[in-house]
Amino acid sequence: MNTAFSLSKGGSKVGREWMENRGSLGVSSYHAEVLARLQPLGHPDQVPALKNYMKSQLDFLAIKVPVLSKALQEPFSFSSQPADEVLAIWSDIWFSSPYFEVMSAALMHYSRRKARIAPEVWPVLARWSSRVENWAHSDELSTIYSYLLAQRPTEVYAQLEAWNAADEQWLRRLSLVSLIREAKKPSSLLSLDRVLPLVTACVDDRRYYVQKGVGWLLRELSDVYPDQIGAFFEAHKGNLSGVAFSVATEHWPTEERQRLLAWRKAHRQGNLLAEPSR
Repeated sequence: MNTAFSLSKGGSKVGREWMENRGSLGVSSYHAEVLARLQPLGHPDQVPALKNYMKSQLDFLAIKVPVLSKALQEPFSFSSQPADEVLAIWSDIWFSSPYFEVMSAALMHYSRRKARIAPEVWPVLARWSSRVENWAHSDELSTIYSYLLAQRPTEVYAQLEAWNAADEQWLRRLSLVSLIREAKKPSSLLSLDRVLPLVTACVDDRRYYVQKGVGWLLRELSDVYPDQIGAFFEAHKGNLSGVAFSVATEHWPTEERQRLLAWRKAHRQGNLLAEPSR
């Protein structure tokens, strides 16, 4: 049976119910409550630069992360409701808010739970992937998924595999970065031969944020599996992008890094010389 979560279908009873009953939950008022707390903390003069930096289509309040985190320490009016209702409210806020920081508040509500996150939230939070359109939300969601991977390895890994094979760049990045926390543990429930195929599948995807994910995962893996990742580099040193190579080798000894850089330079020059004239 395919355990991958379908984005086009409700994943759980709770997930289906909040989609059907969102109007009766008063979710728009909850969004207004979150926005009212956050909006005074913003810096409107910094919004254009931040929006350009994030390469996002969302609206921004321009709140510094520590300030945002502190603002979320106080409960909201809905925080004491049953966990499934809180999940429904944050889910609606995630899908309906035009504000980067309000969406970030939804993510931080779950990411700060770390290993204490309830495994039952997975089917609903898996759907959140469909609204990711920037690296900050992608990586915060990856943190959440990494803890859920430890709790529901079969289901979550199957979904990461499906995202890895997708065309959407943010799904592919999620499929890689979500593996980092678990895969770099020496006693990981994920063997290296289950992780590297997902990396290999993305090596030729030249989109910047996918390549950053490739490099980041390889960098963390090389600290735990230096010989195996060294062999991976030898096999793929000619087709790793400059972005992935630079990030992946940040922790490498200078001499070894320079050796591979020299080989890559000679390899590129050789390819240029071999190109037919036009």
